[in-house]
Amino acid sequence: MPELPTQLQLVAKILDDGIKLFIRSFPKVLPLALADALLSALLHLLIPELNSPQPAVLIAAVMDSLIYLFLYVVLMLLLQAAIFYRLSAILTQSDMGILAVSLRFFIPLILFDNATVLESLQRSHQLVWGNWWHTAIVLTIPLLIIISVGVMSSAIVEGILTLSTGFAKEQINLLIQITYGTVDKLLSPLFYAIILIQYYDLKRRNKQQGYVEKHFIA
Repeated sequence: MPELPTQLQLVAKILDDGIKLFIRSFPKVLPLALADALLSALLHLLIPELNSPQPAVLIAAVMDSLIYLFLYVVLMLLLQAAIFYRLSAILTQSDMGILAVSLRFFIPLILFDNATVLESLQRSHQLVWGNWWHTAIVLTIPLLIIISVGVMSSAIVEGILTLSTGFAKEQINLLIQITYGTVDKLLSPLFYAIILIQYYDLKRRNKQQGYVEKHFIA
């Protein structure tokens, strides 16, 4: 297992390493991302009221489908955990020697640091303390990329379906929603990869700068 770099990483370096990890791992995480996308699409197909713009209809659909929504959330978290495990396995076996990894979300803390849910939330806050802007910039960029690709893909699908005949407005809206959700799920490993890079970088920063000991009671 290669050693993590001892130097702190700049935003550009973290993003570069995250993108490289995403590209390297994409074939192995693609089945999981597709399963996540399929799960999201099935939810909207089985409960079309979730796409309703009317709050009353949406609330009623949520209340009537609580058990299905709960199962969806559980399965989604399991798939996300599996993606993190795949990324971590590829990361620790990599010979690139470039990755100082980081994460502020609770899932990696639970998976890799054996933290409980409450501990992971507290430690996540501790990691980000003093590095909020750095973390915000790192995580905002991949989110903007994913959102932009999703919006453009949805716009293309909407244009094609609008020019076609035989599609009702409700069907078009549903397909647009599914398109955006699918793109979001397929590109989510990119976000997770950058999160993982940022996670270890924040741990390195906190270790060197002593933010945890200075601002939090052990």
